[in-house]
Amino acid sequence: MYIDPITKMNISFVAIGLMFACNFLMLYARKTASGLLRFLLKTIAFLMLIATFVLILVVIFV
Repeated sequence: MYIDPITKMNISFVAIGLMFACNFLMLYARKTASGLLRFLLKTIAFLMLIATFVLILVVIFV
């Protein structure tokens, strides 16, 4: 399967955006949230980090 370079660039931008969002979500969960909300925010941030990893693998190996 071939992905043209512009699409790879766009995928990498999405991955970078997800990393920033994950970082800020984790900072927000640590500073202000507590209890169940904190757990949910950290879980969402972790899932976003896994999605970022998959996108990076697509950019590198496809």
